[in-house]
Amino acid sequence: MTEKEQIERATAEGFIPLYNKEMNASYMIAEYSDAPDVRCVDAQGNKLNLELTLTEDRPGDIQARLGRSNDRGLEALRAHVEKVRTGKADAIERVSSLNGNVAEVVLTRIQAKMNKRYGLNSALVVRDTSGVDWDWSLIIQDLCNRLKGIPNPFDKGIWILSCSKDRIFRVV
Repeated sequence: MTEKEQIERATAEGFIPLYNKEMNASYMIAEYSDAPDVRCVDAQGNKLNLELTLTEDRPGDIQARLGRSNDRGLEALRAHVEKVRTGKADAIERVSSLNGNVAEVVLTRIQAKMNKRYGLNSALVVRDTSGVDWDWSLIIQDLCNRLKGIPNPFDKGIWILSCSKDRIFRVV
């Protein structure tokens, strides 16, 4: 199984129980595929297709979490602190804000997926990969407002799965 498939499997396995509880449903994963990424079915034969994507607070966070970059490591932080101390960098460069850069990144990821079509009974699941357990409920209304007017191919909703995979937030 590739790394991408492992991430998709873990995302789907984290999302489905929370979705079932939220929607009073009983979906189970039936198949992993390409588009959509995951196909689910319930006991009555109802289908739910999941398209999955990841979000990150800052570009490069996902690569760092996967061990492909040291940009978020201790040495990189020390180098940044030294640059700030000597006036060669701004301290705010490494700061993230839910209603700032984090919201912008998630909107970009959602909008990119909204340009494609996945058929009926489809949901978009955005997995939060942040090291911060953001409370997405604080900005859901703003995200929803900013997505208004964009054709939404996800008739089963657009959802954010928390980084700890213990909560889901419905965007639309």
